[in-house]
Amino acid sequence: MARPGCGIELTTRADQADLPPVGLTVAGPVPARPVELLTSEAELDTWRIVEVFSRTGLPFEVDLSWSSGSGSGASAQVTVARSTRICVLARSLKIQATNLGTVLNRVGVTVADGFAPTRNQWEVRGTVGEGSPINTAVPPFAEHVRVDVAQLGVVPNTTLQLFDALGDLRSTTAAGAQPSPGVPVGGTAKLRVASTGQPTRARAVFLLSL
Repeated sequence: MARPGCGIELTTRADQADLPPVGLTVAGPVPARPVELLTSEAELDTWRIVEVFSRTGLPFEVDLSWSSGSGSGASAQVTVARSTRICVLARSLKIQATNLGTVLNRVGVTVADGFAPTRNQWEVRGTVGEGSPINTAVPPFAEHVRVDVAQLGVVPNTTLQLFDALGDLRSTTAAGAQPSPGVPVGGTAKLRVASTGQPTRARAVFLLSL
């Protein structure tokens, strides 16, 4: 809890943690357990620059929640390749981190006061093939989405479909015809990546306005 009279000063500005690895079983990978990386609070809000990084150089995911003013706050999901910077207006911060690697991942966070334009992404991984699409919700703060597949020959058989909150199809885009920044998500709520080709690994990368 923030100390009375502390103003914009946070209770904690840095921390680190060891993230347990993704489990490997005969049935497939088992997602790693999320770890609380930081919980911090101040009396007043200001712009915060949150920097998260891996000391072992491995990818991980961050679930960031924050509040400002008297509001209940917002949350965002961010995929971190090695390190990234996120700028939010906040009086409280809570960060959970989840390993994407198959070995222990040492990660850290620091928080400074200030403003800087930042851009981030959220990645959803899976396998697509005949009768086996990837279905995922459009994450908070998403502006565009781009889909990549591991096998180049599957690209002509792969499509991106965006649905609104009522389940109505709003757009269909061929993977090979995606514009450079990706497909705008607008007010849609769900993405489906489908393919009529052989099963192959794929990912949907959402570009965020954070």
